[in-house]
Amino acid sequence: MYIAIINLHGLVRSDNIEMGRDADTGGQTRYVVDLVKELGKRDDVEVDLFTRLIKDARCDKDYQKSVEQVSEHARIIRLPCGGTKYIRKELLWPYLDEYVDNLIAFFRTQGRAPDIIHAHYADAGYVATELTTYFPTPLVFTGHSLGRNKLEYLKSQGVSDEKLEQYYHISTRIRNEERSMRHADLVITSTHYEKDILYAPYESRDEQKMQVIPPGLDLDTFFPYYHYEIQDPAITEEMKRAQYSMGRELQRFLTTTEKPFILALCRPEARKNIDLLIEIYGKSKELQAIANLVIVAGIRDDIATMEEGEKQVLTDMLLLMDRYDLYGKMAIPKHHNPERDVPELYRLAAMKRGIFVSTAALENFGLTFIEASAVGLPFVGTDKGGVQDIKQNCDSGVLVDISDHKAISDALYQLLTDTDAWHTYSEHGVQNIRKVYNWTSHADTYLGHLETISSSKKQEPALASRLAQLEHLLVSDIDNTLTGDKEGAEALAAILTKNQNKLGFAVATGRSLESALEVLEAHAFPKPDILITAVGSEIHYADGQLQDKGWSNFIRRRWKPERIRKLLSELPALQLQQGEGTQRDYKISYTVVENADIKQLMQTIRDLLDEQKAPCHLVLSHDTYLDILPYRANKGDAIQYISWKWKIDPTRIIAAGDSGNDRDMFSRQRKSIIVANHEASLDSMKKSKHRFFASEASAKGVIEGLKHFKVLS
Repeated sequence: MYIAIINLHGLVRSDNIEMGRDADTGGQTRYVVDLVKELGKRDDVEVDLFTRLIKDARCDKDYQKSVEQVSEHARIIRLPCGGTKYIRKELLWPYLDEYVDNLIAFFRTQGRAPDIIHAHYADAGYVATELTTYFPTPLVFTGHSLGRNKLEYLKSQGVSDEKLEQYYHISTRIRNEERSMRHADLVITSTHYEKDILYAPYESRDEQKMQVIPPGLDLDTFFPYYHYEIQDPAITEEMKRAQYSMGRELQRFLTTTEKPFILALCRPEARKNIDLLIEIYGKSKELQAIANLVIVAGIRDDIATMEEGEKQVLTDMLLLMDRYDLYGKMAIPKHHNPERDVPELYRLAAMKRGIFVSTAALENFGLTFIEASAVGLPFVGTDKGGVQDIKQNCDSGVLVDISDHKAISDALYQLLTDTDAWHTYSEHGVQNIRKVYNWTSHADTYLGHLETISSSKKQEPALASRLAQLEHLLVSDIDNTLTGDKEGAEALAAILTKNQNKLGFAVATGRSLESALEVLEAHAFPKPDILITAVGSEIHYADGQLQDKGWSNFIRRRWKPERIRKLLSELPALQLQQGEGTQRDYKISYTVVENADIKQLMQTIRDLLDEQKAPCHLVLSHDTYLDILPYRANKGDAIQYISWKWKIDPTRIIAAGDSGNDRDMFSRQRKSIIVANHEASLDSMKKSKHRFFASEASAKGVIEGLKHFKVLS
């Protein structure tokens, strides 16, 4: 089974994950990498993890590698999208169609499509949903965190509607979460709380599709704290150095290092309520007397240069530390290695009979609670959210109402002073985490569900499979090429139908999509595999139901339609066409008045557009019809794009046409059929071996050309 896992945002690599570096590189990143590593151990599985290619001086060079081999059966594949700078996930939305195109090209290059596509988060959900329109592949979706929940929280914090859209793009996120759930064959959550509560507001939620599969943990890394006491030979020198280093780091802050410590480990986000924890500790002389407070809130160099929200949280921490005079009692390290140091922090806390705590009001899952429990460090946390599952499965800590500050203080004090309770929770964590939260059992359950949806999914011959099997692809103009001769049109339609298993059929026309489909149906032509319409400014598949958004995004660069219309409205020789479908998003169409000086008119238009820095592609047909397109848009480049995207050998594509707006199709040494009834302007293209000038007109000329190129016998 070949599984494609998509995780676009954050900094993704197989080792030394930069957990906590920013909001995009956290528990989700760890989850997908660990899942890929576990799947890669299976001989019957091939797995690729797809993410962004990043070439940014601020980031490690690991993220510049196009392919990272994780194991024999697992890879990380990095493809470009939205440039090469590292940007936060909210800024990726405009570039996701670029990623879709690059992913399709990747699959076509390697000669196989995935058996399963698994998307993580809403951005990957968009990409995966687009892919499943091209490939007959089951879709799995894992949301991790959800937009509706985020929206509710942000509104409660007074975030304006303007910022919700301009910064968080919250409507786009929620819309794509709904779409991903609707199209998914399987939706995986980590906890019952996620499944039953967080997904509940979504209209596309389908109970039958949802499965709770608790994630695993790297148990070799998060081994019990007492292994140091029994001198486990599996403990490496690197682990020992990391523990020693973190101990030294804490000594910089703490006066009495022998005391147990209360450990908080999280990103510096307002919703983590770090300020609440400091206030509870700062107001309790009892807690200060028996324990230190250690808060590891991400990684920082200069607070002043950090993102506004993180800056505020860290500044508040320092102010509260000063207000309650917690110098010598509270440690706030600036740096740590998430891979190497975090397990040792948990173990250091456990060795001193400390506690892990989170005062976040809600935990969607609670990865840090599992990590702490695995090493034998009891926890205190919220009674709302995914931690309820951890408590039920493992009973390795205490849950409290975070709004009850006294309850938090009492729970901390009780665990710190009740040795029997501490050891009971510690033992429960060590034993039960290994039973429930291990990647082997997760992968077994996961693959079982994938087998189920793979066998039940109707495997229809999707577009990608269809295009891959073709020996040739005919791309033809419609008017006066396919049409104009009823007898010839009927003969060509019959040939296309008879040979449809090996001869693909595409049209490239100045008509709108709707008009093209109407004319083809009227002449009994089979439905095309591909429709290039509006003079190359639009590409559609699947009877016109599926628009190629990648092409639209590619051609829209520097396209300024309103400015163009305003400029050209001052030219009396041009009349804006008014018919239905004549004006499109990426095509402006004019009629040239009779007796106009065509040469002078075209030069005037070019000069005007150049002056306004509005580059365009001008297509004049029959000296009467002028189409203005984005400078990247034309029929020929649309064919080239299709050839690249679907890995169709250019030598197996044959273009056919009759007029000036077909000229772009006859370039690039492409095999071309120019029918006998062509415009005189095409005569200049005769001296070329790859262009065949037919002696027959219209469709009969196309048939003649197909025989010339030995497509037909």
